[in-house]
Amino acid sequence: MRTFLTLLFSYFIAVSIAQTSDKKNFGIVLGNVVEAQSNKAVSFATVGLQLISDTTIVYKTVSDKNGAFELDRIAFGYYRLKIEAIGFNTFQLDSIHLREERYDFNLGDLKINPSSNQLTDVVVYSEKPILETKEGSITLNVGESALSGGATTSELLKSMPLVSTDPNGNILLKGKEPKILIDERPTELTSQQLQDLLESLPGSSIEKIELMLNPPPQFANEPGGVINIVTKKGKIGWVGRLNLSGGTRGEGNFSGNASYRNQKMAVSIQTGLGVSQFTGFSYSRRTNIYRDSTNGLNTDADFINQNLRPNARVQLDYDWDKFRAINISYQGNLNLFKNENETWFSNINRFDEVYRRSQRSNISDGIGFSHGIQLAYTLKSKTKPGARWQFQMSGNLGRNENDRDFFQQFLDGSMNVLFDSTQQQLLDYQNGSYAIRINYNRPIGKKGHQLATGTYFSSNQNRNSLVTQFLRKQDQTFIESPLLSNDYNFNMDIWHYRLSMTWVLHKTVRLIAGAALEKTDISFQFFKGNSADISNAYWNLLPNFTLRKEFNKSFNTSFVYRATIRRPGIGELNPNVDYNDPYNLRFGNPFLQPTLTDNFDWNISYVKGKYNFNTSVGYNRVKNIFNTIRTLIEQGKTQVTWLNIADRQEYELSAWGGYTFSKKLRMNLSAGYTYLKYGEEEKKLFRYRDGSTFYTSLNYSLTLNPLTVFEGNARFSSFADPQGRTRSNINMNLGFQRKLFEKRMTVGFNIIDPFTTQQTQSFTFGPNFSLESFRATRTRNFRLSVSWQLNKMVQKSTMSEKQKKQALEKVQKASPKST
Repeated sequence: MRTFLTLLFSYFIAVSIAQTSDKKNFGIVLGNVVEAQSNKAVSFATVGLQLISDTTIVYKTVSDKNGAFELDRIAFGYYRLKIEAIGFNTFQLDSIHLREERYDFNLGDLKINPSSNQLTDVVVYSEKPILETKEGSITLNVGESALSGGATTSELLKSMPLVSTDPNGNILLKGKEPKILIDERPTELTSQQLQDLLESLPGSSIEKIELMLNPPPQFANEPGGVINIVTKKGKIGWVGRLNLSGGTRGEGNFSGNASYRNQKMAVSIQTGLGVSQFTGFSYSRRTNIYRDSTNGLNTDADFINQNLRPNARVQLDYDWDKFRAINISYQGNLNLFKNENETWFSNINRFDEVYRRSQRSNISDGIGFSHGIQLAYTLKSKTKPGARWQFQMSGNLGRNENDRDFFQQFLDGSMNVLFDSTQQQLLDYQNGSYAIRINYNRPIGKKGHQLATGTYFSSNQNRNSLVTQFLRKQDQTFIESPLLSNDYNFNMDIWHYRLSMTWVLHKTVRLIAGAALEKTDISFQFFKGNSADISNAYWNLLPNFTLRKEFNKSFNTSFVYRATIRRPGIGELNPNVDYNDPYNLRFGNPFLQPTLTDNFDWNISYVKGKYNFNTSVGYNRVKNIFNTIRTLIEQGKTQVTWLNIADRQEYELSAWGGYTFSKKLRMNLSAGYTYLKYGEEEKKLFRYRDGSTFYTSLNYSLTLNPLTVFEGNARFSSFADPQGRTRSNINMNLGFQRKLFEKRMTVGFNIIDPFTTQQTQSFTFGPNFSLESFRATRTRNFRLSVSWQLNKMVQKSTMSEKQKKQALEKVQKASPKST
């Protein structure tokens, strides 16, 4: 397989070189002319391309009924694009550089404004980099990335600055779990459903990913910032693309997306099927400490995890007029999984001798799915320019059925079989949620002050049924274990009200202040099990403010205070006992309380020319933090559950920046450090440890020409927790992308973790035990991806040369300012 991929890769390189050498000495400029406010196409606009070094050389055309235009056979050089249309300001785009390395420009939608006192809107064209930094946010332009071929959205997120993953695979932004948005709307999914969504959503369906380090007012109280995933919407006319990828690790992906757009409506459809397989091994070494002796438990395991993930997304945008718009979207995901695990347990006595062994086989086989629909309606005021209402409704239904089979043999120290045991856990988890959001924004006065207010209500209902059974050997019948089985309903309702104001104190100074009032209701109703019903309700007032100073266009600073809340979800509250490892039991805690944090941050940003530098210094006062805690219990076992443990102080320092060595070579580096400090009493009683968390990433891209891109990243993380530390090794991803056949075909080749597997090592210390754990996942992968554009991203004008000439003459006669 590797030989085949290498030969195929070499073939595409040869073809691309041949195509490059055959290139002619002229360029092409494509685009769409649309209204700035409504995005409606502007027909019969005059489009002129003027050579800056010789203004007498001008190429002209007009836009067709869809606003599309095309200028071709253009000599190389620096050009100025000018668009003129009756009833609109003249639009001017400077610094388009046609050259051998970049001979075709797809300018996309060019938005022109209605006529005003300002006769010309001037824009300086800047070729879009893969990574952009602006006003406290980082944007990955996925379409420009060589790593997007065959990648999932989860993989793309992990390649971004300041993004890392915890030991459970959850996405972290600056060390905390962020709020995930799709097209600026919350997903409202459980953590497992969100993980399935990110693993199944193809990177080819994503336009860009935005990391909002300083979230907007409606999300100011999210503890981990906001990640906004923007999907592709398409251009005027219809666009289609097919994507196929495969890798040597045992993965593959096929997806297709199509979109259609006219003056009022835009429709996009995306569907795909992904398969993946991960294999690896793990071990742990635990020492149990008693008053008069010690003993130990060693584990060694191999595993294989397989997933089949179909997915589909449909989105409709419709503009009634320039004041009213509606958006409807559907997202469906399915996950068919099978996980197998083979583990050896060795019990060690105080003389370091093995006195008992056991071998346990675990098979987890199941299916999970989720269906989500979102509706958004936007209403702009006719009498108050800039004022806008937005109404959002969303609903999700999901289910996860997981059948787990366990077989364990018990042996003596000499490997003689003593007896065996067979168990089952049958899990049926169903959930439904809905949310209603109302947002209102309006400018106040003439200085640019802004009012932002809103409210939302969200409700999440879950039904969980777990049946644990043991096989009775006498009659080969499975007998239920009441202590390890339960059946319950879980509900969480949240009411949220917020108000904020933005004051422009000076043309370079802005103050944003606001507050959110929230009520949370949580309830458990148990139908089976030993737990009593639980209900809990709490109110929280969460203020925030930001003071921002812009010294000039390159340098700005801001001081930010945010009160945030981290609520426990079903993953932390679920009382189900995970029987996967009988020596290390895991379960949630339905009595958890939320964690409240006061966050103070000072941010500095400097962007000038070829380089940008951003840094943030912070202090967080965390109250009533909840975390997983491991405790040694009887019979040499441990239990792991979630507990509200203590208050904590956090000292943060993070920095990210980049340097553009040339138009071809760019590099970005990010790093973050957080020092965690606990109270002296907790450290004495429970042996909690102060510690530091560190994460870093390096991204670089080499654009040889518009058709050929090399890109890569490397990342490392080390996380502290109250009982120890977890760290990874360095993970790498190298990518090559080549566009062929007039950019209709895109070929990508990725090398993932070429030198080593993905490894995670943990050290955990309790009052009477110590534990070292290690896990290695075989992530080394050579992936080939091929993408075929069914048509050009910008449609060629359908007008004949004769029609263009007639329309151009007609427009020039009607418009006295045409040249």
